[in-house]
Amino acid sequence: MRKSVLVTGSSGFIGKRLVEALRRKGYNIVEFDVKNGNDLLSYEDCRNASRNCFAVVHCAAILDEHSKALWKVNVEGTENIIKASSENRVERFIFLSTAGVYGNVKGIADENTEKSPVTKYEKSKARAEEIVESYQELIHITILRPAIVLGPNEYWRKIIKQIKKGFPLIGSGKNKWHLVYVSDVVDAIIFCLEHENTASETLNVAANDVLSLEQLVLEIKKSLGLEPKARKIPVWLGKLIAYLYITFSSKPIVTPEHVERLVRNRHYSIEKIKKLGWKPKVSTKEAIERTIDGLKISFNK
Repeated sequence: MRKSVLVTGSSGFIGKRLVEALRRKGYNIVEFDVKNGNDLLSYEDCRNASRNCFAVVHCAAILDEHSKALWKVNVEGTENIIKASSENRVERFIFLSTAGVYGNVKGIADENTEKSPVTKYEKSKARAEEIVESYQELIHITILRPAIVLGPNEYWRKIIKQIKKGFPLIGSGKNKWHLVYVSDVVDAIIFCLEHENTASETLNVAANDVLSLEQLVLEIKKSLGLEPKARKIPVWLGKLIAYLYITFSSKPIVTPEHVERLVRNRHYSIEKIKKLGWKPKVSTKEAIERTIDGLKISFNK
């Protein structure tokens, strides 16, 4: 009999790729997504969906900082799905958190680094982690903290378009911007699903290599066939421009919060998960090329 795995956020950027990969491996997939009419805030929905499942992979979350439902979905929704999973005696629960819970990293953050979330999204994920951890006596849990996930989606479409237009780099660009390609996140989830030694662990997931923000921008320009040069402006000017965008545009391309996140240092140790037997397969340079290739239609205009 094929094992059943419930994937929340099954229509999302990571979730849909995870569903495809798990099906190729022979798992029976239970999809759970708001687009399919499922509701994390309905305990009954969570209980019905997780019944008779071997594992639950909780990917669903709201990232939009302006969404009024962010805290309820990311925190209360997480509590609903893990409580239901525990009640239904699900064997494995994998929670997709974020390395953003570390905040602005000094040096290199490992899993023991104190959490210092800044944004509403990061704070909601940090609180959700605490809820998940409170169930570890009842269900085998694994918490994954991916770096910023790179891949062909709307988030990266907007960023790459701005780089192509010559939008200046804010700050020195020397801050580390550790990334991970979407297929490596999927691969790490499946690894944790299939390896008992990852139970009761919190694990960072990121690429082997880490670029500075400036190096990232230059690599994107190279992949676009542009001259690898970056025009820079100081942080104060970037924030001023952001405030002007907010004042005079209904859809600002950059906000002061964006600037703060842009100049943050992001560097994460992945030694723990590597010792357990997993390692990333895609370099940052290859991830950039794959992402641009996946978005190439928009760059032909």
